[in-house]
Amino acid sequence: MTSKEDFDIQAIKDYVPDALWDSFKLNPERLGELRVLEASIYLTRDCNLKCQYCKIIKTELEEELSIERWIEAVDILESLGIRFVNIAGGEPTVVKGLSRLISHLDKNTTMDFSVVSNSLFGDNMARELAEAGLRAYVASVDVLGDDVALDDLRKSSAGIKMLAKLKELGVPYLCANIVVSAQNIDKVMDVVRYLSDEGVWVNICPILWGKGDKWDKIEAADRTYRLGPEHKARLTALSKEIIEYKRTGALILPTEQYIEAMPDYGISLSWKCFDEEKPGPPPRLTIDADGAMMTCINMRGDLSVKHSIFDLKDKDLFEEFISDWWRDASSCTGCYWSTMVMAQERQETLERLKTGSSDLF
Repeated sequence: MTSKEDFDIQAIKDYVPDALWDSFKLNPERLGELRVLEASIYLTRDCNLKCQYCKIIKTELEEELSIERWIEAVDILESLGIRFVNIAGGEPTVVKGLSRLISHLDKNTTMDFSVVSNSLFGDNMARELAEAGLRAYVASVDVLGDDVALDDLRKSSAGIKMLAKLKELGVPYLCANIVVSAQNIDKVMDVVRYLSDEGVWVNICPILWGKGDKWDKIEAADRTYRLGPEHKARLTALSKEIIEYKRTGALILPTEQYIEAMPDYGISLSWKCFDEEKPGPPPRLTIDADGAMMTCINMRGDLSVKHSIFDLKDKDLFEEFISDWWRDASSCTGCYWSTMVMAQERQETLERLKTGSSDLF
């Protein structure tokens, strides 16, 4: 095991050119205790848009957590050593009290955090979130032009405006998700260049047709969006162009490893977040709007019936959760969700760091 004297977190940061990892607050004393670094929460399943490729709102829950209960939940994440939590939905800004949760995360935890939104809210809420301590905001910007589906255009236009507003309000980290589909594949680089030039970090994700419960099957997906084998050559060219641009210093979040594999996994959706032979923890905890632990962003599974975030205060139950998660995940045939891929890469770096592996550098 790496000794306290040998531990050099700056060397790790230099080794892993990752904006999120660079913000993690790690120290030698805590390092050995960490099982999972990151978490995602569906603050709500409700949304004020019904984007064609998003199936999140198709799952209806009997009851969703109040902000007070979400504050309890993030305190549990803090106690587990989580270093980053991503607040998503649905649409989190439709939840009353969001700014209270942001303020609590900012003032009472050591975690970094972000809010993912479709940006369809006004300047008053933008100011409220910024004043509450919002550190990172993720908009959805798939296109720049107007020859696309109405909802894609609405959220992209709103995203560009909101990113500019939050920059003006001093929010330190601004990011945009670009979902690559058959509709925008030839225009993605225009969006990437525009956003990076504006000082906005870019995350890129091939469109996902989830294989989990209550998501549309890929065979039934709208072919005007769906990526298929006929798009592989264009995805390959796009991946190469993104990597070349990233090497110039462009603000592109995904690793080269992720981008390079996009033409294969972005079509086959066969990447897996688990080791098929060896049980282990998830690369990222996922919590649904009712507090249930999800197998992943796509799937509730049996795990959601058995475990909630409030159970994980108990160390024995946390270990049981890890075993149950792996059992549930093992039934999945795969996806290519960027947050899970990158979380797994960071998790693997953490494990090498904890064991003092000689191949770390």
